[in-house]
Amino acid sequence: MQITEKLYCYPWQGSGNNCNTYLYAGEKIILIDPGHIQNELGERCLQRLLVGLEQDGFTPEQLDLLLCTHSHTDHCEAAVYFKEQKEIALAMHKDEEEHMEAIARFYLQMTGRKPQKPKIDLFLQEGELAVGKEDIIQVLHTPGHSPGSLSFYFPAERALITGDVVFYGSIGRTDLPDGDIQILEKSVKKLAAITDVDWLLPGHMQTVKGQQAIQRNYQLIQQMFFY
Repeated sequence: MQITEKLYCYPWQGSGNNCNTYLYAGEKIILIDPGHIQNELGERCLQRLLVGLEQDGFTPEQLDLLLCTHSHTDHCEAAVYFKEQKEIALAMHKDEEEHMEAIARFYLQMTGRKPQKPKIDLFLQEGELAVGKEDIIQVLHTPGHSPGSLSFYFPAERALITGDVVFYGSIGRTDLPDGDIQILEKSVKKLAAITDVDWLLPGHMQTVKGQQAIQRNYQLIQQMFFY
């Protein structure tokens, strides 16, 4: 589903857990948070994503880069598949490399299923990420849900991908390994300070459209979770 000139959204609509996936089709084609291969209910998350990509005219072979907001299984497991289809780099924050091991053990204990763990090829830090000659992505380190959680701001699209930091009316969990509610509060405030945003694109739940609606969402979250 195309939401801006260059951004596409693939919201998860199944019954079990999985994340929303996004695709940026600029000079380079970037897939963000490819999600589960198959979730705890046996839903074929990757297959649904591939159908959505095909409907919009994209194939795995066209991808130039994989980005993950963090290393939780429901956001990054399917990166294994895409890396098998093409020699393509997966980029995350360095702090997610060790965290991925911890969350995989936790996921195995909770579900009895051993998740696939993709190899991180590029380590991102806060700052500007140049993609091709013209496109710029602002990378923001927004920990709290996980130690290396990243958010991605696309200035030209006025769109902010928040992973599991901010949702519609809610925030990411902090009761998982390495979670910290006080650190998450600082990350939420950092994102709220970015005012030139028309699209708030979270890792779960619905997107939030319009500057006023986005600011109201931050205000609601502040009142509900941090007062």
